[in-house]
Amino acid sequence: MAWQRIDRAVRSMGDMVDLGRYAKRHGKRLVFASGPGGGVLELDFTSPMSELIMLILAFAAQLEGQTILERNQGAAKHLQSLGRWPGGPIPYGFQPVRKTFADGKEGWWLGEHHPTAKIRRAAIARFIAGKSYSAVTAWLNDTKAVTPANHRARLMKRTENPQSSWTETTVRSMLLSPIVRGYLVKKDGTVLRNSDGSPIMQGVALIDDSTWHKIKEAEAARANPKLSAPRRKDAHDLLGVLLCGVCDHNMHTAVATNRDGSRRHTFTCNSKAHNDGEPYPAVKQQETIDYVDKEFRERFGMFRRTQVVRVAGVDNRPEIAELEETVKELSTRLTTLRGTAADAVASQLQGVSDRLDALRIKPIVPPHIEEIELDTTWGEDWDKADAAGRREILLDLNVRVSVGAPTGWRRPVSERLTFEIRRPDPEADALMEAAHQANL
Repeated sequence: MAWQRIDRAVRSMGDMVDLGRYAKRHGKRLVFASGPGGGVLELDFTSPMSELIMLILAFAAQLEGQTILERNQGAAKHLQSLGRWPGGPIPYGFQPVRKTFADGKEGWWLGEHHPTAKIRRAAIARFIAGKSYSAVTAWLNDTKAVTPANHRARLMKRTENPQSSWTETTVRSMLLSPIVRGYLVKKDGTVLRNSDGSPIMQGVALIDDSTWHKIKEAEAARANPKLSAPRRKDAHDLLGVLLCGVCDHNMHTAVATNRDGSRRHTFTCNSKAHNDGEPYPAVKQQETIDYVDKEFRERFGMFRRTQVVRVAGVDNRPEIAELEETVKELSTRLTTLRGTAADAVASQLQGVSDRLDALRIKPIVPPHIEEIELDTTWGEDWDKADAAGRREILLDLNVRVSVGAPTGWRRPVSERLTFEIRRPDPEADALMEAAHQANL
């Protein structure tokens, strides 16, 4: 029985003993083409000396294997501490790019792959908006979004699988994985961290911290639906939406008893922020809710629902400063070297300079928001939502309803309320676009 080297046959003394026992029992000779010293090693187990030699060599092979393992683990930890992408399946929304790291050497880094990153953020937007894992999966399959497997095949210039499709398990993993923040993540989903507790980065962040926290909140709400409802005892259908027009504080519910014994439900302001003599507005509860319902339907009902996803910015200035120092250091070293060493440093200097030139083009990439259009209209989701769900929609749109001060005479509730939208108004946007098209 022949092998190239001993470590191709066994990696432990126990395995070598078993192999030797087998060879002796069956009358086999073990031949290694590259034994100690490079020559052929032949072990004939008719001699006890062969068994001793085999055990000694097995111990050496086992020790060498352990040394190689420890060396590889140490090298991996060093590369991870620098933020290099260690390889493996390419995460969805990313693509490997070359980058010069803090040690002045080039390595792999995960940059944004714009087409799939946009799909990933659109899936996240739907999840935050309340869509289930199955609904997001159906949307990805219906729109024929490229799957993670085919995304990797395209980057590696391999043949795509036309039968590949999205599954709920894949979508769940994609939505909840910290990889989307650029973190280095182990197979069990935990984030690898530096000695100071900070996460190790292996690529750019596709979303910012605010969007990530919304993802975690949406996940918690699905695990425990009670978490999505207001937890304050005084919470009501318009908490955070209905504000006092005098002090700009939240209005609260109050119940009074009429002379005939019936109960009167109102929204009232009880803030201590009022100056002496300033009125405390109060409006009828149901009429106010009806007013908000009417205004929302008129302003948003027919328009496609959107979800804002915040994309993290990039500040390259620290890396630029670090690379400038590296260029100075390498330039100084180059003047003292000759021959092969000089060629190696010159190549390294060129790589660092190329990276520096690329970063100087855009030293700062500011954070921005992407407004993703969903599959339903605001009106459709409004009709399906309960009181708590409608409140969340109003808060998501940053709607504020102000209650004007009482005037001493009875005015309709609608005349004392002001419906404000503190984010782009889809109706106004549509009218502006129509006016623009008319002038073309």
